[in-house]
Amino acid sequence: MGRQLRQRAWRVPRALVLRLPLVCLLIAALACALVANEPFQQKTASQIYFETLGALPVPAEDPPGFPREWKCESGRTFQLRGRIDFDSIWTAQSAGSQATYGDLGDVAGLRRARIGAQGDLLDGRRYECEIDMASGMVVPQDVFIGSGLPDEGGERRYGHFREPFSLEGNTSANYFMFLERSPVNDLDPARAWGICLFRAYDGAHRTFALGAFHNGNDDADFDAGNNASAAITGRITAAPVLENGGAKLLHLGFVFSERFAETGTFTINQRPTSPLLDTSNSTLSPFIPEIEIEAVFQQLFNLQLATCDDAFWTQSEWYGSIIPESSGGDTVFLRGFYVSCGYFLTGEHRAYQQNTGVLGPVSVARPLLHGAESRDKSHGWGAWELTARFAYLNYFDLPPGPAGTNVGIRFPQATFGVNWMLSDRVRLMFNYNYATPDEANVGTTEASVYAMRLNVFW
Repeated sequence: MGRQLRQRAWRVPRALVLRLPLVCLLIAALACALVANEPFQQKTASQIYFETLGALPVPAEDPPGFPREWKCESGRTFQLRGRIDFDSIWTAQSAGSQATYGDLGDVAGLRRARIGAQGDLLDGRRYECEIDMASGMVVPQDVFIGSGLPDEGGERRYGHFREPFSLEGNTSANYFMFLERSPVNDLDPARAWGICLFRAYDGAHRTFALGAFHNGNDDADFDAGNNASAAITGRITAAPVLENGGAKLLHLGFVFSERFAETGTFTINQRPTSPLLDTSNSTLSPFIPEIEIEAVFQQLFNLQLATCDDAFWTQSEWYGSIIPESSGGDTVFLRGFYVSCGYFLTGEHRAYQQNTGVLGPVSVARPLLHGAESRDKSHGWGAWELTARFAYLNYFDLPPGPAGTNVGIRFPQATFGVNWMLSDRVRLMFNYNYATPDEANVGTTEASVYAMRLNVFW
């Protein structure tokens, strides 16, 4: 469920948070200089086949003078990873919207500021460790050990990582088509502590994942008690059409999750500190109320469909949640969907990662900025993509609030975007969102949200 952004993680000074990524880059540059004359190692088989949910595969060879990966004599490896998302957001609201939701205002700041490492351990195992400091706290993101290969008996994963749920949730934000996921992604459980098996069937273009998880009531998912839950989540996908790495694609998926409240209460959409620039894993909207429902268990469903025909792609999902009230009330049914599409004006397409059944990176044909991945490509103006999405969330089926008032909401939202990919790892993005929330006691109001992002990752 949505994260309760009462930051209980470790506090660090904001000045240190803003400077730490730069310090890490300087350390990495120094390490590169020290090992520039060392021979580079070829990627191992486990590195080739081990793909995290949405992670970019590492090139098999490093360019001379810039090792991406350090390899110890024991066989263990170390590779630095991270990302910076800097957002600028401004809004325009109707009088009714301001009276109902307050003045959303304008904001600029870090949406994500992550640093971490990944590499090989011994006996065919891998590790990944990444933290986020955009909120001013140190918040664990992916912190896990993986053992085995997805297409050779399955990969067993232990630690903190995304539950195998929605297609948009498991697509990395580095490659996602919009600045934020759809409002109905509020029902995605996002990251949790757990153990999970990820299985890929080589040649059949099918995946299967099943795991047990603990979802805490803080950002790090450590805290148990109120609003925490345990869950069993399973996902199956199939790509009956898959050609040229995803240039021709038909993806289908189904997810089911059974969740058990530790104290008899489920909380949905726990509000972030800032209603616009939230640093949570799931999308949180300032128009959707925080919802608490007394219940013992909850069932989540997700249906997925994605297609690609060279430069044109479509993607849609339906989310559903059934929550039987423990107080003897009715069964609450929350649901929503989105439909999105996009077109690359410069002819690129999104890669499809067969081992995990998610959409992956875009290889820019003619990058404006040249790096390790594009040293053999011609110079150009990068990749340009136009995107559009319509999302609809229905939370009208809710029990009365504390004062006996109806707290339900219906929320349609249209999003239009332009993505400029200067290279495989640098993007400038613009989104326009037109939202018309229909609140049970107020009626329909209007708001426009404009947002820009600089996305850099390594």
